[in-house]
Amino acid sequence: MALTFRYKGVKRPHGVVKTPSIPITFKGLTETIEVIALLDSGADLSAISKDFAELLGLELTGKKEPVRGIGGEVDAVETKTWISLGKDREKYNFLIPVKVLLTKDDFGIILERAGFFDKFLITFDESNEKVVLKRRQA
Repeated sequence: MALTFRYKGVKRPHGVVKTPSIPITFKGLTETIEVIALLDSGADLSAISKDFAELLGLELTGKKEPVRGIGGEVDAVETKTWISLGKDREKYNFLIPVKVLLTKDDFGIILERAGFFDKFLITFDESNEKVVLKRRQA
């Protein structure tokens, strides 16, 4: 079976852009929150904001390390969180590593290759503005 999601419109400074973003539920220690997360095939790490991590009640006592991205360099702390995604009877839950970016910038939620992409065969269908995720066999 496969999960198919339509691209989502995201507001950018130059207008609305359709992106391969999907609904994900984060399960923290204090909250469970559904968000729209960007599938970023160019990202080496999954990233969330400090404010979002605190809302989930995630552990943030790890070592601060600099991370680099398109927006420059910021300090981050690595932690783990449970996520779930699915439709109808096809649902998946797993623990992923995330970098909590210690910045005030609001950049959204980013899902990356090593902790998320490796669990699925992913097809980006740009012309039809959809993304298809098929769970890899363990």
